[in-house]
Amino acid sequence: MAERGRNSRSALLPLVLLWLAVHAVLLAAFLGAKFLLTKTMVMVLLVAGAAVFLFTRIRALPRKLTHGAVIQ
Repeated sequence: MAERGRNSRSALLPLVLLWLAVHAVLLAAFLGAKFLLTKTMVMVLLVAGAAVFLFTRIRALPRKLTHGAVIQ
């Protein structure tokens, strides 16, 4: 009977290690894609913002300044 328990444990160990390895690879793939895409999007937004800032002529509209209550 003791031989049977030892054999079942030795048969499960490779399956558990395979299960852990597959999940580690999937987690690494998902996190790698997430952070790679995040960095790419941040860089695209920075370059687009710099291009808009450098190559367009956006002028600020003048505003009336009010300093407190107006007495009439």
